Order: sequence, then structure tokens, then C-alpha cells
Amino acid sequence: MTIQMNTPNTFAAIDLGSNSFHMIVAREVGGQLQLLDRHKETVRLRMGLGADAQLDQAAQERALACLTRFGQRLRGIPSEHIRVVGTNTLRLASNTGDFLALAETALGAQIDIIPGHEEARLIYLGVSHFLANDDQQRLVMDIGGGSTEFIIGTHFDPRSMTSTEMGCVSISQQFNLIDRISASDFRDALNACQLVLRPHVPKLRRLGWDKAIGASGSIKAIHETLIANGWSSDGITLAGMEKLRDALLAGGSLDKVKIEGLSDNRKPVIGGGLAVLMAAFQLLDIEQMQVSPGALREGLILDMLGRVHHTQDVRETSIRALLTSSRIDQAQAERVAHCASSFFEQVKTDWQLHHAILPLKSLLVWAALTHEVGHFISNRKYRHHSAYILENADLAGFNQEEQRLLAWLVLHHRSKMSAKDLLMLPEDCLVTFPKVLVLLRLATRLHRGREDQTIQVKLRLIKENQLALCFPTGWLGQNPLTQLDLEIEAKRLEDAGFALTLVEEQDA
Repeated sequence: MTIQMNTPNTFAAIDLGSNSFHMIVAREVGGQLQLLDRHKETVRLRMGLGADAQLDQAAQERALACLTRFGQRLRGIPSEHIRVVGTNTLRLASNTGDFLALAETALGAQIDIIPGHEEARLIYLGVSHFLANDDQQRLVMDIGGGSTEFIIGTHFDPRSMTSTEMGCVSISQQFNLIDRISASDFRDALNACQLVLRPHVPKLRRLGWDKAIGASGSIKAIHETLIANGWSSDGITLAGMEKLRDALLAGGSLDKVKIEGLSDNRKPVIGGGLAVLMAAFQLLDIEQMQVSPGALREGLILDMLGRVHHTQDVRETSIRALLTSSRIDQAQAERVAHCASSFFEQVKTDWQLHHAILPLKSLLVWAALTHEVGHFISNRKYRHHSAYILENADLAGFNQEEQRLLAWLVLHHRSKMSAKDLLMLPEDCLVTFPKVLVLLRLATRLHRGREDQTIQVKLRLIKENQLALCFPTGWLGQNPLTQLDLEIEAKRLEDAGFALTLVEEQDA
């Protein structure tokens, strides 16, 4: 057996979908992706999601067995070059947290649960990589096991991202299309898909598109079946899908249906996928759809390349867009962010401020920039408004955990601070994030007056959890209100296990 060695420019992306788990391994060559390996396993995770929103044991066992196999291929790839995301079913399951603990151990990598809008953005990025870089506007559609995404954009810029709650597995389950497809059940499924899509149709039509492109398993399977049977000569058409529907209806039990190009593995969910796609064609008046070889996995790797090489981190773009839309005092946001960043650099070594996956300094700076975004709702309890916005807004590039941690920092950047506030943190953040929060709190206190002046202050670690803020001689006396503020802050930090002293030094 030949063992394939990983190189420093090797990247891996894994998509834990509702129907299948996919993994691709690629390397960067001259700024382009070269595929090295591809693995896919049909896990049917969505079929294990009960009415109580719990993932059943059988589905979890199928998933963990798959992830154990995937984990072998990840060995030797740097952790910062691996991205694993969970989508619709893991967003919905109430026991996702328990499952993720086991899944990350089996895989040997962190798993991020991404919101629907982020899934749509990454799909568009992956599809666009395989298209000509022209000025045509595209409608990209991706049918997953539990959700379907619609994205309109040009080049690599998605203008509109819509995630809908319908997928090949969920629709097949809901309308009894898994074992046999009857005319009445399929009609009910088609009508239900149209109802889900209908509220989004006016916006999608208003934006318009020059060409429609489909991605991922269901759309690829439908395309391959149409071509294999001569029901379409180029891409997917509604007339071709109607012939596929008729063949499925005439075939009786799906385990006995023999249709060229349709694999046995795809049969249990083909009915749901076909209903979703036909509903889109009918409501959006799509005449023809081409099929892309790229989708979410390729988008994940392209997104990683931007972060690793610092060419583009869309998270920074999202934060800047939020600042603009919230109409806050951006000069103040920049003051606090600059101060917080300076404090981070001064203590990061002594405090060992690093995390295997999370960008601690970036999260601190983003929290500093956005801590007042809730002001445009109300000055009263603005930090609560700010935290809610950060946790629930569609922030491109962020996974759910990053948004929750950003919201946690902002929620606790002022007022009382106690040990119980730390209980909201994930276990792997319990050591670092309270320290990051202290830096944010000190930065906001120092700049409470909003003065456009540089404050000469140094932050020193005396010993673990004991800090000293060092000012030039006489500065505290000249700024008694700031001194009082910091003394109040020192008392509040005590409740969370930190000690703060204020000192004046000639050379501070």
C-alpha cells in the first residue's frame, strides 16, 4: 500500500452533511488547488433526527465510524489547514454538543457548526472557483440533506444568500418517498417545497441572473440520470425532470427501480431532491441549469487559503460592514481596539494567550470594535443589544462558536464580573477567555472619556492573575475621573479572581 505524504501546503476540508459526509484533501500549487484525495460516505444523519430533535444512537454510530476513517487521512496535516463544518442537521439537533465531543475525538480535529448563510457563502465560493471569471450574474443552488441554499452573485462576490429548510432527506422522510414514490405523495412534496420557497421568490427574481448553476449530490445525481437516459442533452431542464419523475412513479418500489445513471445509494432520497429542484424551476422560471464540480468543501479550502496567507479574512470584512451599518462612533471603536491590541501584545507571552483554533487577538479586537453596536437600538442596556446582534447577525466567515464567544466578550465588557459568568464558556476557553475579557474591560475603561489623545500606559503581569497598570508620574492625579473608574474596575475584577493595581513610574 502506498502511503501519501502530506506537505506543509496540504489542506483538508470536511463537510458533515445531513445525507453524506464528504472530505477533500488538496494542495496549493501556485495559488491554485490541486486535488489529492476525495472521500464520501453516505451517513444519513438526518434520518436519525427524531421528533424530539435528538440524534439517535444508530445515526451517531454511523457518523463516528465514518469520522474515525476520515481521521486517518488527516494525520500529518497542520491543524490550521483543516476545516470541518457541520450543517443543517447538526444545527437542529438538541444533543449536538454531546455528539461533537465524541466526533472531535474520533476525527482528531475541531468541528464548527456553521449557520445557513455561512454555508451559502462557502458554497458560492467553491462553485465560483470552477467558473469563468466573467461579469455574468449567477444563481447558485445547492440541495443538501436538510436545507437548500440559493445564492446570487458575480465573480467571487455573493450579493444575496438564502438558506431554506428543505432538503433531499427531510422532504423524502416527511412525504414517504424513501421506499416508494406515489403520484399523490410526490405532488404533496412538490407543493410543500413551493410553499417554503415562495417567500424568497420576489427577492431572487428582482436581483435576476444570467445563468443558473447547481451543486452537490442531489443535483449532480439528477443531472447524471437525465444525461444517461437521453432526457437532456445539456444540463438540467424541467422537461427532463418530469421524465425522471414519471419513471420513478412507474417503477413501484424503489429497491426494484432500474433507471440508468441512478445509483442504489441515491434512490432513498432522490424523490425529495427532485421535488425541491422541480419546485425551484417552476417558481423561478429556470429554463436550464448547469452543474458545478465544486461546492462547500472547495469553498472551505479557498476560505482557509485566504486566512492562512492573510490575503482576505472575510470575518474582518463582516465586522467592518457591521460598524458601518450600526452608525456607531467608529473613532471610539478604533481607540478601544488599538488599546486592547496593545495590551494583548504586552502580556500574551506571560499569559500564554494562544488557542489551537480560535484567533484570540482577532476576537479581542473585533469585540473592541463592536462593543457599542447595540447603541443604535438603545443606550440603555446597550451591551445586551450588542451581544444579541453579534450572536445572531449573519456575519460571513464566522462559525456559531466564534459568534457566541464574541457576544460573550461584549456582554461582559463592563458592569459586574463574577465567576458564574465563566460558566457560559466552552471548557477549552476557561483559561484564556477570562484573561482576554480583562484586556477588553481595561481598554474600554481607559477610553471612557472618548478623548482623542494617546494614553501612555503599560500593562504588566506581576504574577498569575495579578496585573499592574503603569502610568507616567502625575498622570493619575491629572485624570482623577479615570483613576476612580479604574479603582472601581479593580474591585470588580476581584470578584472574578483577578488583582489590579495602579502605579506611576517615571519611565512609564
